[in-house]
Amino acid sequence: GIMFEIKAREDVEITSFSFYTVSTTKKTKTEIWTRDGPYKGFTSSSFGWEKIYSGDIDHRGLYELTVVKLKTPVCIPQGETASFYIVSPGKIINVESDVKEGKPVAKDDAIELYAGIALDYDYWEYGCINGWKCMFPQRSFEGIIGYNVFSVTDPPRDNPPGAGATLITYDGDRSKDYWSTFGIMFEIKAREDVEITSFSFYTVSTTKKTKTEIWTRDGPYKGFTSSSFGWEKIYSGDIDHRGLYELTVVKLKTPVCIPQGETASFYIVSPGKIINVESDVKEGKPVAKDDAIELYAGIALDYDYWEYGCINGWKCMFPQRSFEGIIGYNVFSVTDPPRDNPPGAGATLITYDGDRSKDYWSTFGIMFEIK
Repeated sequence: GIMFEIKAREDVEITSFSFYTVSTTKKTKTEIWTRDGPYKGFTSSSFGWEKIYSGDIDHRGLYELTVVKLKTPVCIPQGETASFYIVSPGKIINVESDVKEGKPVAKDDAIELYAGIALDYDYWEYGCINGWKCMFPQRSFEGIIGYNVFSVTDPPRDNPPGAGATLITYDGDRSKDYWSTFGIMFEIKAREDVEITSFSFYTVSTTKKTKTEIWTRDGPYKGFTSSSFGWEKIYSGDIDHRGLYELTVVKLKTPVCIPQGETASFYIVSPGKIINVESDVKEGKPVAKDDAIELYAGIALDYDYWEYGCINGWKCMFPQRSFEGIIGYNVFSVTDPPRDNPPGAGATLITYDGDRSKDYWSTFGIMFEIK
């Protein structure tokens, strides 16, 4: 693998990576991980990292780029740095850099790529067995980094200010309609380009360290309630539930971007029981909206995490339920200013150079930073 850092010179979202591989095998396991800030001190295991891509993809070999598009882009605010780790047993091509680890190797108007490290023989540094050396410094990601430039705005809204902006959906007058279930599944439609940053909700539990998960998928949830198939887990943690009278807040490490006019589904689930409301409107109809987002009535699931928990004839899926709490989001506008590299999906930073072929290496992955 190759591990590296990217620093944002403007507010950007990383959307794709294109790279060369040794393998030309179909259905090759490939993963991409990220973390905020530098990777130093986080090379031994997946602790402190978030997996943002995992798939069995066709590797294109040494002469054709293998392209991975991220379902959920990684947002990096201006001046901040994020680390990435691309890893596969199909071996990722990387370059032995002329500059020291942590120094810039490529940049354009929006992002700056730093020399990173390569890891071999296993996915993480704990693969260094029998005295093998498996971490190699001064290695650079070689390929294309796809990104969009955006500016975060916070226009006047008809709800109280929060992180970016918020849609508040709870209403004390509806207390008679409150229910508690394992989870609440619902859709949000973007009326502007938005990124969902947090959810705040009430719980039955006041227990510390309660397992809580948030899942998402593009488009409607209909047909995807029976299992996690078709969903991406964007949050999993043991958090302190605040109960019926204080909001439990979950901030997403990686915001979920929803383009204007598009819809995304969300599923918040915990055995600590999520409070939701029996809606006055039908499932799939709007229950709350502001200038930027629109919330639809969804469903509640109980007795297990997914519909396959309906055992012994129990009814576990309940329609016309609404998320009750606060949805945090930012509004942004995607721009694509003229760049000094070829146009791509959004924009791209190209780092490969044919004159450096003598420095090519292949390792399990390449780890680097983006500023």
